[in-house]
Amino acid sequence: MLLRKGDSAASIYEIVRAKILSLELTPGSAIDEASIVKEYGVSRTPVREAIVRLASEGLVLLFPNRGSQVAPLDLEKIRDYLEAIDLCQRAVTAWAALRRRPEHLVAIKDCALEFDRAIKAADVDGMVLSNRAFHVSIAAACGNAQIAIAYQRLLDEGLRIARFTLGDLYYRQTGTYRSFVDNVSREHAEMIDAIAAEDPRRAEVAAAAHTDHTRDRFVEFLSDTLSPMIKIQTPA
Repeated sequence: MLLRKGDSAASIYEIVRAKILSLELTPGSAIDEASIVKEYGVSRTPVREAIVRLASEGLVLLFPNRGSQVAPLDLEKIRDYLEAIDLCQRAVTAWAALRRRPEHLVAIKDCALEFDRAIKAADVDGMVLSNRAFHVSIAAACGNAQIAIAYQRLLDEGLRIARFTLGDLYYRQTGTYRSFVDNVSREHAEMIDAIAAEDPRRAEVAAAAHTDHTRDRFVEFLSDTLSPMIKIQTPA
């Protein structure tokens, strides 16, 4: 697929970013910039610009004179992520209960329905993206643009983690997987009910439980198999 020169850097950024977030480019793997140049018919400059932009977002690591690689999933950074998403998720969900407008509630419900359709279709990509859209729609209703932007950035960072929690490849039993995704759907419904009822306390509790269950599932994944995609920092 060849790209037009004018939008090549932005297009390369979107293409590589999507491959990183979908785990098509696995954490810790080298990025072959020469292959990207050849595949998309662009010069080295837009590819490098895209890689530098991805590095600024923490998705890529740059090495002087040694190219670049997909940022590994670091256990310490995952802990930081889960703590940060917990705080932001509770805040935006509680504020959405206080500040949402009728059109916000419609958008939130539509995203939840899309997630449920993805469950029935066994569409992992659909679940990952519609789950993000569900939370982004809540952020849009929270009435604080700065927090909403920060929360969306965290949601983007969490897309790789979502592949482990919402993908059935990382479960020993099909029943365990189905139970988890069904529980996610129920938690979405609980958050919607609290937001619709304009009950910020109940909304915050539901959002906190949602984060807790995701964290617990990820811990289970780590105990089942320490994937080579997960990097463990050792003390100096």
